[in-house]
Amino acid sequence: MPPPYRNPHWKTFTHIPHVPAGSVGYVPATWAIHRGLTHVPAGTIPLPAHQLDRAGVRAICRNPANPVLFGYICAMAWGVQGAGPGGPRHVAAAWGSRALLVPKLNTLRAGGLTRSQAYNLFIGARAVPGLGPAYVTKLLYFFMPTPDCYIMDQHTAKSVNLLTGNWVVRMAGNAVSNQNGTGNYQAYCEEVDRISALVGTTGENVEEMMMSKGGHYPWPWRAHTRANWPLHAPVARYNSASIHAIYPHIPLSTF
Repeated sequence: MPPPYRNPHWKTFTHIPHVPAGSVGYVPATWAIHRGLTHVPAGTIPLPAHQLDRAGVRAICRNPANPVLFGYICAMAWGVQGAGPGGPRHVAAAWGSRALLVPKLNTLRAGGLTRSQAYNLFIGARAVPGLGPAYVTKLLYFFMPTPDCYIMDQHTAKSVNLLTGNWVVRMAGNAVSNQNGTGNYQAYCEEVDRISALVGTTGENVEEMMMSKGGHYPWPWRAHTRANWPLHAPVARYNSASIHAIYPHIPLSTF
C-alpha cells in the first residue's frame, strides 16, 4: 500500500474546498491567430472568441462533428500552450506534426483504452514533437470518453509528490519530465483516485484542486505548493525500483 500522505501538506490540502476554476487560458480564436496556425479545420461553431472552462473544452473535443484538430486548438488554448520558455517553438512543432496527431486524437475520442494505453500513444517513438506530458495528458483528459485520465502538469505533479513524499512523477526542474513512463502516469492517476475516495469527491475535482489557480494572486493550494517546492520535495533521488515497490502491480519496466 502507498504510504500515508504527508503533513502539513495533507492537512492543508484537505482544508481547502474544491472551487471550479471557471473559464481560463487563452481565447482559442485569438491564440490560433497569434501563434500563426494555418489550415485550421472548421468546427460546428467558429473557434470560440472567449475563454473556455473545462466542460466547454470537453464538449468540443468529444463532439464527433468537430474535427479533432479543432478540439486540439481549444484544448491547447485552455492550457496556455506556448506561454513558457521556448513555448512558441513547441506550438509550431506540434502543429507542424498535426498529421501525427489526428489518428491519435481520433483513437482517444473513440475510447476503449486504459490510461496506460492512452498515454503510451504519445511517448517514446510515438511522441509528437512539441508535446510533453503536461500537454499530452490534457489531450487525454479532454478527448477520452470519461474524465478520469487526469492532467499531469507541473502543478499536479508537485502536488502528488509533496503529498506522498515520493517521486510518483518525475520532474525536470519545475517541469514534468519527458521520461515519465506509463507506470508513472498510472501511479499518478491512482493516487488521484485514492485521494478522491478519502476526501469524498470525484477524481476530476481532486485533480482540479491540485492544479489550483495561479497568477499574481494564487489560490491557497497553488500558494502552498509554490512555497514548499522544491524545499520539501522528496529527499531521495528518483529510483524506478523504489517507486515500483510502492506500486508492485505496475510493471517495473514502465517507470
